[in-house]
Amino acid sequence: MLIHSTTDLAQFYRDQRKQHRISQAAIAQEIVIRQDTISKFELKPDNVRLDTVFRLLAALDIEMHLIPKGQLISTDKPEKSWSEQW
Repeated sequence: MLIHSTTDLAQFYRDQRKQHRISQAAIAQEIVIRQDTISKFELKPDNVRLDTVFRLLAALDIEMHLIPKGQLISTDKPEKSWSEQW
């Protein structure tokens, strides 16, 4: 999926969380943040810290791949992936 804004990212995240039937409270407990931080990210993502975004994505096993604009998007899995937990 192409993400062009913080709102796109937050909507994708919320959809994934709901699809997996995981509550904000459960994720908050897992990654040790407040539940209202997750709510703020999903509703108004512009002021959420980048490290928090990565922790939220990791909690749902979501990877982010960045490519230069105009470059073709490969659907192949990368040979190496980030192994660190945020």
